[in-house]
Amino acid sequence: MDADFLKASLLDTVIPEDTTTELAELLESHLNGPNDSTRLLPLKERDTLFFDERLRALAVLQVPHCDEDVLKSYLLRLSYKVDVWAIDESVSNGTAAVAATPQRDLIFSLEDIQKNEPLVLASQSTDSDHNLTLIWEIEITLHRPRFRVSQPSIIFIPSAIVSSSQDDHQKSTDLTPFQPLEANVLEPMRFIPGLQQNPPYLAASRLERVLPVTATHQQRFHIPHVPSRRYRAVPAAIARVRYQRVNTLIPTPTNIALLDVEIVPFVQIEASVQEVDLSLKHGRAESIMPGFLPMQCQSGECLTFIHKLHQDINTAEIPLANPNIDVLSVRIRLQVHSGRTCQPLISMDWTTHVDFTQALNPSFGPPSQPIQRPNRPTSLPVNNGNESGGAFLPNSTSLQPTSDVLLRGGLSLSFTAPSLPAIVGEPFNWKVLVVNNSTKATKITIIPLPRVQRQNSQAQSLAKRHAPKSSTASFHPSERRHTRDRDDVDVAQAIVDENVVYAMHHANVVPPETDLMALTAELRIGPLAPGQCHESEIQMVAFEAGSLKVDAMRIVDLVKEAEEGGGAPGVVVDIKDLPDVVAVRREDQNS
Repeated sequence: MDADFLKASLLDTVIPEDTTTELAELLESHLNGPNDSTRLLPLKERDTLFFDERLRALAVLQVPHCDEDVLKSYLLRLSYKVDVWAIDESVSNGTAAVAATPQRDLIFSLEDIQKNEPLVLASQSTDSDHNLTLIWEIEITLHRPRFRVSQPSIIFIPSAIVSSSQDDHQKSTDLTPFQPLEANVLEPMRFIPGLQQNPPYLAASRLERVLPVTATHQQRFHIPHVPSRRYRAVPAAIARVRYQRVNTLIPTPTNIALLDVEIVPFVQIEASVQEVDLSLKHGRAESIMPGFLPMQCQSGECLTFIHKLHQDINTAEIPLANPNIDVLSVRIRLQVHSGRTCQPLISMDWTTHVDFTQALNPSFGPPSQPIQRPNRPTSLPVNNGNESGGAFLPNSTSLQPTSDVLLRGGLSLSFTAPSLPAIVGEPFNWKVLVVNNSTKATKITIIPLPRVQRQNSQAQSLAKRHAPKSSTASFHPSERRHTRDRDDVDVAQAIVDENVVYAMHHANVVPPETDLMALTAELRIGPLAPGQCHESEIQMVAFEAGSLKVDAMRIVDLVKEAEEGGGAPGVVVDIKDLPDVVAVRREDQNS
């Protein structure tokens, strides 16, 4: 009866499209699904699966109708598991020689499914046979295969083994409960130090000559399964971590981690990033972009999350061969919105190494800057007289207002931008604070240069070389006009040279459109006695919305220009480290 019963049983693994509805409610509406004779449950299944997904699956076992006691006895001897394989479709679609050995990898295996309580459904087949369908709801993690796959597919293979009823009576009687033990051959060893708490035991009957007993064959029955279905699988997101060293004087080793998350571009999906977490084993990770999650995204979009990694100062306690290398754990949670009821959950967890070793030569690599040092001057020094201690240094600014920088000597300037955004077409002011820390009086001129004219094209560089000149024919005596009073009057200078006309038309270069203009042509400050300061304003106006930038502020030392001439070094200095200008339109600000 066991053989006939098991031959009529079938196994199946169903991947329902609905991932949010409860199992009981989902099975109540299973009659509305497609009528597929190859599936045990007529549910609408998914077509595309995602790697790193926490997949909702149903393990199904169909047996002939039987009593409850008989069914329980079979479940006690049942061993049910599901193996998930990833195969390469491109190999199977190739030549016959290659298709015989397709590449595949076991990405997940779930055993002992029968230990949970199943949901039992009674049904009637087409041949008027009554069957019982046992359903277990399981969760499968679709790991990525260990080989490169061009066209991956997923196959679920269920397998179940039922042991015979005789196996329950074939138990070992070596240590029967409540029975005295035989003589111990290893009794003297219990006096050895270290074996007193757990003395060894070897029965004397084990040393006697016994005849070998033929091992009885344990009969097992394998339940067949329905033909497996292939599901197309794609990665929902591709993530990578990039690092950037921080070349500043800080007490703890610090790196900037850039986590790039790219949504799959060749499958149209909508997803939301629910959680992004980075944790350092011997340190802490600080998110520079808090408050952005959850974030909605679509196919083909690439998101970058920035974190600052701080390693623990006590590197001696790190049990690693290299204390500068630490372990970084990355966890990403995504929710894919494939439909109203189909919302797969993607969970990506992995670990990687982070190198906190500081570069011996920070300038090695691209020739961006020859020397890296804090408070690096951004311009040439301006000294009053021949003193060596005086230096001119502007303050490093960004979108935030600037603050004064007090130097040991020389001249200190700071430019402070307004905290509120500028309105397009309305003037705004920059505050300028000048402090004279030198031992002599100073007098300067500040000239704003919103846009420095650059000769980029060859025509512009040759414009001055081929500038038009007045024609010599314009000053010929025959060109002079005579009036009735016999007085010679010059009416105009005639241009008859064609080369001059051509050069005049091509020499006038049209200036580019300006987005920021200074209404203050120049600002004269001084004379300032040693130790004095002066505050003034520079008025500007923006013509475009967005983030704008002033190219330079030209500082002219009038005292040094009068003493050494305009061509002397240090007379004219251009400051390029200036605040940015954020301009918005009036209607955008009101909205």
